[in-house]
Formats: sequence, structure tokens, C-alpha cells
Amino acid sequence: MFRLYYNIFWNKQDAHLHDFHGEGPISMKLPLIILGTLSIVVGFIPFAHYITPTGKPGEMHLDLMFSIAPVLIGVVGIAVATMFYKSQNEKADKVATQLNGLYKAAYRKFYIDEVYLFITKKVIFNLIGRPAAWFDRNIVDGFMNALGNTTVSFSASLKDMQSGKVQEYALYFIAGVIGLSLIGIYLWM
Repeated sequence: MFRLYYNIFWNKQDAHLHDFHGEGPISMKLPLIILGTLSIVVGFIPFAHYITPTGKPGEMHLDLMFSIAPVLIGVVGIAVATMFYKSQNEKADKVATQLNGLYKAAYRKFYIDEVYLFITKKVIFNLIGRPAAWFDRNIVDGFMNALGNTTVSFSASLKDMQSGKVQEYALYFIAGVIGLSLIGIYLWM
């Protein structure tokens, strides 16, 4: 962030200074002042006394080693950015050429995006997604289509039995009674 800060505010050309129209109106400054003040104050609120899973005040302590290390790392980062970017110089370019491989890896974000794309596109999509899609399209959908076609065929064969003619229904009834009677006589003897 301080590299951007120095590049934007310290290494500006004077040609654009005549376009400056002054600070913004109070309607722009007041919300920023309120947010800035609250962001400083909120760090001192002991939230552990108010927000706990049990509803009872929690114990809160400050671990200085845990708090000092991030601040020191931030200060070192600001110092490095100041050394490289406060004034226009060739220091950053010299370090980039000296650390050629590390610089390229850092510039390419240590190839995290490429690894992610390889894992998602080559591994997950090709080895998991495509077989799952084939299984769904051919096995699951095939079974459901076969089930539906069987139901349609069976219903087509049964619909001829329902003609709406009472004489045919009486004939089916008599044939069923005779058939059941023959089965009953056969089993009884």
C-alpha cells in the first residue's frame, strides 16, 4: 500500500497540479472523519465482556507478542516501501533483476492461479465432472427414460381393455370368474 502511496502522491508530475480544485466539501469529509474516529475507538472496546456464547462476560487479555509482531512486520514493510519508492530511483529494478526467479514467482502470485486452474479444469472437471455427467446422462437418465417408456407401453396395452362398452366388461368379468374357479378347483383337488 505504501508503494502505491508513494507512487501516487510523492512521484507526481507538476503538470496535473493546476487541475486541483481543493478539498472536498464537508459532506464528503464528515463521514470520513466519523469513520476514522470510530475505527480508532472501536479497537479499545472489550467485546469479550459483551459478546459470548454463554451470555456471561468472557475473560479477555492482551498478548503483547501477538500484537507487536504484526505491527513490526507492517513497519518493516513501510520502511522497505519508503526506501524503494519515496523518490524515483532504480533500487526496485535492481532488486528485481537480482532476485530474478523469486521476483517472477512473486509477480505471478507464486503461480497459485495456475495451480488452481489446473486442479479445477484438468483434475476436477475432467476426472470427476465428466464421468459424473456421463453417468448421469447415460445411466440415470437412461433408466428414467426406460422406466417412462415402459409405463407408456404398458398403459397403451391396457387402454384397449377400457373401451367403455358394458358388454366387454361383462365378458371380462365372466372370463375372470371362470378362470378363478378353474384355479380354485385345481388347487382343491
